[in-house]
Amino acid sequence: MADIAASGFTKGLNGSLGFELVEWREGYARVVVDLDERHRNRQGGIHGGVTAALIDAATGFCGIYDPDPEKRRGNVTVSLNVNYTGRPKGSRLTCTAELLRAGRRIYFASSLVHDDAGNLIASAEAVYAYVDREMQRRPTD
Repeated sequence: MADIAASGFTKGLNGSLGFELVEWREGYARVVVDLDERHRNRQGGIHGGVTAALIDAATGFCGIYDPDPEKRRGNVTVSLNVNYTGRPKGSRLTCTAELLRAGRRIYFASSLVHDDAGNLIASAEAVYAYVDREMQRRPTD
């Protein structure tokens, strides 16, 4: 497995939401989050945006694995289709994502989100475009 600590995974929103990349290999990523008050919506349930962000993190990472961090590609989300199928009953969400197909410029991924009781919370399909990592790091005006 690639050095997850060196992946930059916990920078930005992923870190703010407490996401943890626990498994990462060619064509696969598993991301978990322990739920707390910051993940709740105004009705007290888990905000759908948290689930979508978890999916985006996992599907984004499953397509850019490379054991050499210098060779790792950048990416941007082109499309993310989330199907919410249930409400979490546990205190942790786990998202597993798999690479379906990758070309030179884009890749396709799918994912499932379960709570710690094994309930299916969401499924998703995503499309990403590969981009130059240095271009992603430049500040925008």
